[in-house]
Amino acid sequence: MDNRLEKKLVEKYPQIFRDYGGDKRHTCMVWGMECGDGWFLLIDKMCKDITKICKRTNIQVIASQVKEKFGGLRFYYFIDNEHSILSRLNFKTRTIMFSKRLGTQYWKIIKFKRKFWKSPEEKIEDIIEKAESKSYETCETCGRRGTSRGQGWVYTACDSCEEQYEQGYRQWKNPDKFPDVFEFLFGKE
Repeated sequence: MDNRLEKKLVEKYPQIFRDYGGDKRHTCMVWGMECGDGWFLLIDKMCKDITKICKRTNIQVIASQVKEKFGGLRFYYFIDNEHSILSRLNFKTRTIMFSKRLGTQYWKIIKFKRKFWKSPEEKIEDIIEKAESKSYETCETCGRRGTSRGQGWVYTACDSCEEQYEQGYRQWKNPDKFPDVFEFLFGKE
């Protein structure tokens, strides 16, 4: 992703894209955002929805990696929820159910529970799953409607960007051949 777009996300959502207490195992975004500029709006909306949940609850989502994999967006994260009573209760319930070896019964109970009540963690999971599945319909390069393409190396592209790829152009080598997403969204700096 363009450094300018990445910087916008980090500035807008500093709690999601931050270091976690100096612990090297949980350092946020070691390699930056490893995806195309076209998914900026997807990531922005996802972070906005996650932030709303975090403000209402006493949990914090911290991104560890954002990247493209098999033509789709991947958002790896962990949740800092040591202080949330509901989270501890939810974790305790799961621990007890697993210790009783309920197996498939456990998942039936969880699915039934999700129909009537979702924990903040489950809501965050749903938001991320929605953004990840939407990425398979969004061109990674420019953000227009796209489809998954390729064999071996799978990517998501619109017809226009696919045409550029077929002519041998790549966004990182020939940026002038592809739309500048930052300029389109924010104008020239």
